[in-house]
Amino acid sequence: MSHIRIRLIVSVPLLLALLIPYPIDAATIAVPAGGDLQAALHKALPGDIILLQAGATFVGNFVLPKKSGTSYITIRSSAPDGSFPPAGYRIDPRFASLLPKLRSPNTASVLMTATGAHHWRLQFLEFRANSGGYGEIIRLGSSSERSSANQPHHIILDRVYVHGDPKLGSKRGIALNSGDTTIVNSYFSDIKAVGQESQAICGWNGPGPFRLENNYIEAAGIGVMFGGADPAIPYLVPSNITIRRNHFSKNLKWRNPIVPTPAGVSAATAGGGNLPAGSYAYRIIAYAPCGNGKTCRSTASAEARTSLSTAGAVTLKWSTVAGASFYRVYGRRSGGQNQYWTTTSTSLVDSGPAGTASAVPTGTGTRYIVKNLLEFKNGRHVVIEANLFEYSWEQDQRGYAVQLTPSNSGGTAPWTAVQSIMFRYNTVRHCAGGMVINGRDTARGSEYTENISLRHNLFADLDSSKWGGPGGFLVVGNGTIDVLVENNTIDHTGFVVAGTGQANTGFIFINNISRHNQWGIYGDYRGAGFDSINVYFPGIYMRRNVLAGGAASKYPADNFFPPAGEFLLQFVNPSAEDFRLNASSPYNNAATDGRDIGAHLDTVWRKQRGG
Repeated sequence: MSHIRIRLIVSVPLLLALLIPYPIDAATIAVPAGGDLQAALHKALPGDIILLQAGATFVGNFVLPKKSGTSYITIRSSAPDGSFPPAGYRIDPRFASLLPKLRSPNTASVLMTATGAHHWRLQFLEFRANSGGYGEIIRLGSSSERSSANQPHHIILDRVYVHGDPKLGSKRGIALNSGDTTIVNSYFSDIKAVGQESQAICGWNGPGPFRLENNYIEAAGIGVMFGGADPAIPYLVPSNITIRRNHFSKNLKWRNPIVPTPAGVSAATAGGGNLPAGSYAYRIIAYAPCGNGKTCRSTASAEARTSLSTAGAVTLKWSTVAGASFYRVYGRRSGGQNQYWTTTSTSLVDSGPAGTASAVPTGTGTRYIVKNLLEFKNGRHVVIEANLFEYSWEQDQRGYAVQLTPSNSGGTAPWTAVQSIMFRYNTVRHCAGGMVINGRDTARGSEYTENISLRHNLFADLDSSKWGGPGGFLVVGNGTIDVLVENNTIDHTGFVVAGTGQANTGFIFINNISRHNQWGIYGDYRGAGFDSINVYFPGIYMRRNVLAGGAASKYPADNFFPPAGEFLLQFVNPSAEDFRLNASSPYNNAATDGRDIGAHLDTVWRKQRGG
């Protein structure tokens, strides 16, 4: 490591090239491959730049120390800015060769913060999974800290690449227990786990504010979650959160078992064994490590059968399963394999000795825990806008894309709240369900959910036949207060709104367009329309909605109920997800404000592009 303090020597062009407001007397600390990054972190002064050798790997459990002053210390790649996407544009794995790689040598985080650390900027860096896929790759703040003042703050992550191991995954990308933190233009992938929930970003003991903008966020469990564990800081509710122009997604491969099913299984007779004459049948299961110390299995193969006319043996062969560390061969009778033999090879000779007694597993192979894309279990004053949410299916939950569900999970935080959340200009597509808004934690207590608005969002391809789950748009229950649903366009196969539990007050449903389908607006143990509205949504304000295929007699006046077959005819090109009203639709200029019913998609698309 070299430490070169440059005062008037640093050129103005260099500072301009970095596009960062560094002080003119900033020092540059160069850390080459094999250099001491932690020493550089300790030596750096406010305003300094730590340049890590592009493409080099730095192994350790690094800690950002607390410094005085309010100028940012920047840790970044030595590659010039022109090698990367410019400010405001997202990085992705194509730039990995230019990124310094930070990796933990053990199961602890590769990057942590000292108590009260502040004003650190991380830029053009790659963070790899901890050993075995354990824990959180980056830990900002402490889950046990009891004072907001001691949590780190003024932390910026800009154009960083955080990913789990391709085979072993990672439980969590970033533990976000900090104050004033910004994560922008970054890329999170392969955050996945078996037997436990994974999250790309999760915060539960940090006050905020938080800004998550223009990131790609991929996690099997939940992309981003606030809450989920009780905060150690008394009365803490993560607040002042902006989630804007992110792409939330899941890898469609996660719908399948992690370990492929053995193929090409054959059984042939052989001499030299002690198996008596008769018919024999076998099935093969492959096993592989899959993170957090767990071993995963495939689905059992199809049966391979053969018959011995005289005493002998059976030779079994199958194709190699990528990543498999061993196989179990279950036999011996068709439909009733009750013992197995273990091998690391792709062949086995059954010559007669007994195996280990066990019935062949009949269920599908091990899969990652898959839940939803975004969840708030504790949060207040939140703007969620201009994001793309896609691919959430029924697996370990019903497959709703977004859940606003207060949870005092440990029973020690009755102040838990989900309040004042604006969800607007988003696209939600290719999911088993749209959103869940729950009024309170009925088991352990919380504040009531209130002041939630859903405006100008497109929900497309909410389809139970493709993605499992209910195919429904929105669940609202257990005493929500003041939920507004306005100008949304919904293409779905299930219910429109489902009520549950305690009645909801102040529910407004205006200017939305969707199919009615079988249930429309309904609630537990009630029928569609007034039969449910009077119980779950008393005092509803419901005007100028299109519920294609519904019955006008079951709903308040001043709504529209065209035949179901006319629903898709209202739009420009629904097969291409262009759900703008076409020029001939009677619902142009028919909303309560004299504008179009449904989401104003030109505005949605402009917002999603950053306009």
